[in-house]
Amino acid sequence: MAVLPLLVLTIVLMLAAHASAFDVLRFTAFTLVGVALPGLVLWRLVGAYRRNLVEDCAAGFAVGVSVQLIVYLASASIGLQRWSWAWVPVVLVVGVMDSDVRARVWRRVEAPLAPLTAWLLSGACSLVLTVLYLIGPGRITPAYTNPATDFPDLAFHQALAVSAKFDVPIVPLWVSGEPMKYHTFFHQFTAATSWATGIDVTQLIFALAWVPLVLAGCALVFVLTQRFLTPPAKGIEDGPHPAVTWAGPLAVVVAGIGGTLQPLHDVSLGGISLVSSAYGSPTQNLGMMLALLLVILAVDLLRHQPPKTRWVLLILVALAASGSKATILPMAVCGFGLVYFATALTRRTTRAAMAGGLTMLVIFIGALIAVYGGQTSGLKFKLGQLFVQLQPYASLRHGSGLDRPAELLSAATILLTWGLAVVGVLFLRRYWRDQGTIFLAGFAIAGLAATLLTTQPGISQLYFYRTAFPVLAVLSCLGLARLVDRLGDHRGGVLVAVAAVLGLVACGLTRLGSADLHGVKGPVLWMIAGLVATGLVTAAGWRLGRRNGSPATVFLAALVAACMIGATYLPLAGLVSKQADLVMYGPRGIGHGPTRAEADAARWLKENSRTDDLVATNAHCIAQRGDVCDSRHFWIAALSERQLLVEGWAYTNHANRIYATTGVNPSLVPFWNRDLLETNNAVFTAPSPALIERLRRYGVRWLYADNRAGQISPALKQYVRLRQATLDATIYEIR
Repeated sequence: MAVLPLLVLTIVLMLAAHASAFDVLRFTAFTLVGVALPGLVLWRLVGAYRRNLVEDCAAGFAVGVSVQLIVYLASASIGLQRWSWAWVPVVLVVGVMDSDVRARVWRRVEAPLAPLTAWLLSGACSLVLTVLYLIGPGRITPAYTNPATDFPDLAFHQALAVSAKFDVPIVPLWVSGEPMKYHTFFHQFTAATSWATGIDVTQLIFALAWVPLVLAGCALVFVLTQRFLTPPAKGIEDGPHPAVTWAGPLAVVVAGIGGTLQPLHDVSLGGISLVSSAYGSPTQNLGMMLALLLVILAVDLLRHQPPKTRWVLLILVALAASGSKATILPMAVCGFGLVYFATALTRRTTRAAMAGGLTMLVIFIGALIAVYGGQTSGLKFKLGQLFVQLQPYASLRHGSGLDRPAELLSAATILLTWGLAVVGVLFLRRYWRDQGTIFLAGFAIAGLAATLLTTQPGISQLYFYRTAFPVLAVLSCLGLARLVDRLGDHRGGVLVAVAAVLGLVACGLTRLGSADLHGVKGPVLWMIAGLVATGLVTAAGWRLGRRNGSPATVFLAALVAACMIGATYLPLAGLVSKQADLVMYGPRGIGHGPTRAEADAARWLKENSRTDDLVATNAHCIAQRGDVCDSRHFWIAALSERQLLVEGWAYTNHANRIYATTGVNPSLVPFWNRDLLETNNAVFTAPSPALIERLRRYGVRWLYADNRAGQISPALKQYVRLRQATLDATIYEIR
């Protein structure tokens, strides 16, 4: 019963994102029957898992995605992309027809969730999905209809997904002749889904694909938390922890929405939760789900839980994760490495840690060669650059050069607000006897260290910490559970709930009270005072109610809960307050996207040209000031599904290499082949038979003339054939 409202919500959100009812039906059927169900069969058959249905469904979906990815990569290499779903009936038939398999797979779960836990989890997942919808598709869908709310990164991902349908390897459709060494497995999975369902890639990227990935990610946060609160097959504890009812759902809320306390009234200290990047970065959405399942499998294997066939699942998920997000495997290597050194010091067996670390390292090295081609996407080692790139530094800086005191103050503020949001990790204590906890700590430390030691265009080094943060949220909730357990009171969950509500109120009041304060010291001190007051008030109320537990323990438990939930205040306030919305989420879209007429012209080109046709356009910049061009222009390639001679040139390996050597923003670097660009543009402004012939030699057959991108010469129609005209764009064919 608890899952029904959540399922209804997911369907409503997909429909609200302007997906058609038929597309929602097809996508839901494929997700359940074509991915999750065969994945569940493999999860139970290979891993011998059957704890509860939340784990089975979430992990089964992640396993199904992993298998679908590998099958699609293999089938695409021999031109059989449209048949990449053929593994599904094979698995399902074996799962039903073979009696031994059927006996292992279709069994009752060992520990079904208590009703209260199920409802709390359903509510937590619903909250995360709703927030993500309102700040994501609720802002920019229907896609490609309002230039003011356009988000170019999604057009970038759409263009790559389109390339994944036809090209092996993937190429950047927005500029010809360039390779694409990038984590592209999300795009291959989207392409596989499009082939299997017939759903347009635009609908998948903007309205549909984000929902099951986020839902599975939230469920796996819950599953990871439960790993430490319920006894495994050969338990390290005598029975379920008293906090098993509420700690998992709390971890979902914290990982999904929290992460950073936000004391500054007009400046955000950064978003690191699931909702901050899951929609705008589909690769992170997929990578986060796979990372969480990889961590769960690693915990089980480090605890030496049978059967050993679970290593097969670990390798499978690691292979899928290797090309889904580049941050995951290095952090997993560090997690296994920390376990190895910790167990070696205590003279316990280190075989599982060594085997896991070497496995992750080998797969990562293979991915560096096969997927990334040795490219770094502009990643450079530069200690503390993050503190200059985030917002507080700009508000504290004096003068035009590097302001070292402002950088140090920015660093202290960011680290303090990040640390307080997961302060429960300080109270884990007995959990450190578990190798699983040590692995989580190594995974999280690696993510934080990589974020602080490196820099990347667009502050992309932050994705290391974003990948680590759900693990930190789980550890913090486990620390809180230990504090509450020390109270020896069965109503400890009530204490957490009261402290969470008061923490939200305190963060709201201190933000309002510090609206007129300058700098960061005053607002931060006000916020800390508010959280401490929350702990004191809660502790006083607990004692007045004559409940069990020492005042110090009650205060610490209330303070931890207030900090973790207080970090969700600004993201939640942004849903009802325009000022909070602007601070937390920024302007609604970047703008400079296509009008309906421009988008329709690109779709016409898709329907009336061959997949191998080459297109030239005069549209290159989403914004331009003088000679500086923001070249994140991808939507013609995304919607036409055709290779462009030159549309934009951002987000390519060539642009990232220029950034690595010059430090110039890769979105603003000039195009490196000036002769090609000048010839391309001259065709639209001063056409001649010689210029048309040069384009013909390049292989160009179509011209997409964007009236909003610049003046189009009336003489152009003398040399080419006019095929389609809309209010804002005209399509020509080279005769």
